[in-house]
Amino acid sequence: MASLPPIKRISKEDLPDAPDWIEKVIYPVNLFFDSVYRAMNGRLTTPENIVGQVKDISFQVPSTYDGTDTDKWTVLQFQSTLGMLTKGLHLMQITEVTATGNFAPIGKGIYIDWEDENRTIKINYITGLTASKKYILRVKIE
Repeated sequence: MASLPPIKRISKEDLPDAPDWIEKVIYPVNLFFDSVYRAMNGRLTTPENIVGQVKDISFQVPSTYDGTDTDKWTVLQFQSTLGMLTKGLHLMQITEVTATGNFAPIGKGIYIDWEDENRTIKINYITGLTASKKYILRVKIE
């Protein structure tokens, strides 16, 4: 990634031959420069600055789930707010909900099979989970 330029602001002294009214122009330009500089300095976020949606989904894995048979899975779905066809679904976090509230690591690889059907995101299957357990899934779509 390119570095940000060292100049962040314009001052009247930078434009010695400019008319006096230039100060009224410099002020809003500097406000714009400041906000863009701050954002471009590692503070771009989803969905404020990048087209994307973050979604948390709580669900329980069916008791018949064995990690191989997609017919034993209940499809999870949510509405996309992107206004366009979803190009990617990224797993951000998945945690098992335990009775004690402690963290329970997931020891298997997670893969999510999904599709965008007219702005309805359908999670058709997730591998690596345990039957009858409750989970919280956080995904980002873009």
